[in-house]
Amino acid sequence: MIFKPAIVARMWDTWLYYHEGNHYLFYLHNSRADVRWDGMSVAVSADGVHFVDHGPIIHKAPDAVWLGTGMVWRVGDHFMLNFSEERNGDQSISFAESDDLLHWRRLPDDDYLSLADPRWYAGTTRFGSQRWDCIWVLPRADGPGYVGFLTAVAKDGPPGLCGTAGCVVSDDGRHFRAAPPVIETGLWGDKVEVGAVEPIGDRYYMLLGVGSMPLGARHLARLPAGEGGMFVLVADQQTGPYRLDPRQPLLLGSSPNLHTYFARFYRCGDTLLLNHHTVPRTGDVNSPRDIYFSPLKEVQCDADGILSLHWWAGNEALKGTVQPLVLDHCQLHRLLPEDCTLQAQTLQLQAAAGGVAILPVKCNTARGVILEAEITLTAAAGPIHGAGLFIEGETPNRGTILLGQNDGRLHAGAYDGYAFRPEDGKPLFFAPNQASRWRLLLRTCHVELYVNDELTQCYTLSHAPGGRLGFAIEAGAATVGNVCAWEMSL
Repeated sequence: MIFKPAIVARMWDTWLYYHEGNHYLFYLHNSRADVRWDGMSVAVSADGVHFVDHGPIIHKAPDAVWLGTGMVWRVGDHFMLNFSEERNGDQSISFAESDDLLHWRRLPDDDYLSLADPRWYAGTTRFGSQRWDCIWVLPRADGPGYVGFLTAVAKDGPPGLCGTAGCVVSDDGRHFRAAPPVIETGLWGDKVEVGAVEPIGDRYYMLLGVGSMPLGARHLARLPAGEGGMFVLVADQQTGPYRLDPRQPLLLGSSPNLHTYFARFYRCGDTLLLNHHTVPRTGDVNSPRDIYFSPLKEVQCDADGILSLHWWAGNEALKGTVQPLVLDHCQLHRLLPEDCTLQAQTLQLQAAAGGVAILPVKCNTARGVILEAEITLTAAAGPIHGAGLFIEGETPNRGTILLGQNDGRLHAGAYDGYAFRPEDGKPLFFAPNQASRWRLLLRTCHVELYVNDELTQCYTLSHAPGGRLGFAIEAGAATVGNVCAWEMSL
């Protein structure tokens, strides 16, 4: 949503390193639209919002089919980077070093190449492909040296359910040898991917990426259509075993389509952040549609050890020019004039059925817009009732609704001017007569919604935005106040 490459064709996985007040954003790239991932690039920002693209730093070897994602860490006076390459269906991991995070030297594979150990990891799989991809490196907690976690497929386990987190260890942070897996087999499909591991409090947290649920693992999803996103696994020891906490919701989960992917932890001084990228509505990584780096999120951990994502204060730098809003001239659709009144700069909405009140301002959604409003559900007129936001498409009165309902969920989906068809839902405590501060970020077809500063929904529209925003009401009454908007400063 906030950055896409200026030099190469497209981006995919992202990771960051914070150094001397600057945010270094590394990303996997396609140098041309008609090739698979074939390199890595870097962009730099002083505020974590406005990035300057410095372009490619690593290219795949000529004999490699494609290049996989990586991670950056520091060893002494040098920075280290790892990345995978695939040859003849097998992945191996190579390394590079840098003095300044901008210029990188590939280290010779003869001395540094990391390979899966056949004692623990599959060379071939019955239903999938071998994986040995992206080492997430940490200092060892039990002594000197380093430990790393990566995407792998275990040698032993039920066919089709051998996805695991591989482990490697290193004495010097530069040469890594395989160690046993840290996830037990039999639960995860062969295509799960390790995003990151971070100590938080007295436990270790792993982000495990799941793009889709195979047969045999569908019970892990909380929605009938399945869920994709980042599962959170927890361990008491750094080297596991890592297990799913059933109380922990997915981070950036979505259904039935994947709207974001491959989140990583990002330690920025004393603050733990999370980064990720958008996914085109098609879900096709080779789609010509835009793929963006998304705004950073702050990771918070509650007293029960459950993680959640929140608005990062640094994102206030996204707010650019204030947009003028006129609340007393809203265009009403399927609402009567008496259903939408203005009292003391607060909209009073009500409906026996439902409809939308559209603000008479057209926003520059290509540049990006932020809308904030205080929404209070004040009365119910039906068994399903709620209030929320409306994003109009290119056809008047049609678009997308984000609706907080009395069932304790935020529902997102298409609105055709008559029917609302939710396709994704997230937990949202939306109590009657209790004001909630909603913050909507919209750029092109990509949406983020925060309620009371907690990330509630990331979503990719099924249509192009037309530029107008508004408010939705269903079978009840609500107030909307303290409305303000900004054009993004990008």
